[in-house]
Amino acid sequence: MRAPRGFSLVELVVVIVIAAIVAVLAIPRLRDTESNATWYHEQVLAAVRYAQRQAVAQHRTIFVCVEPAEVRLGYDAGCLTAPLAAPGQISHVLPAPSGITNINASTTPFSFNGLGQPTPIGGVQVSFAGRSINVAAETGYVFAN
Repeated sequence: MRAPRGFSLVELVVVIVIAAIVAVLAIPRLRDTESNATWYHEQVLAAVRYAQRQAVAQHRTIFVCVEPAEVRLGYDAGCLTAPLAAPGQISHVLPAPSGITNINASTTPFSFNGLGQPTPIGGVQVSFAGRSINVAAETGYVFAN
């Protein structure tokens, strides 16, 4: 009598069930980090654009402070003693979601003057999680790469 070759139906079903359980548990976690990075990139992009618009609207300097775990907007170079939000409004502090680390900028803090121009005048780049946000030299135009 020949020895059976291959796998039995029970073995195949057990392997498929185990693979399905692993897929159900693992795939959402992998996608969650990616969606958090995309969401945070859009939030930081909007905040930097907001800082430039507020600088022009208020005819005053607005600072953007980039820290390894957050981005803050404010009226002073530390972005702490004079936050951009008035009392009772939402603060402009964007803490990074879990999985996003090492947020950095070519210059921090950087600012926009009353004309919307960035300081340093040569422009700024903010990067994290393989994404970047650029502030164009002289004009202060904010765009994503």
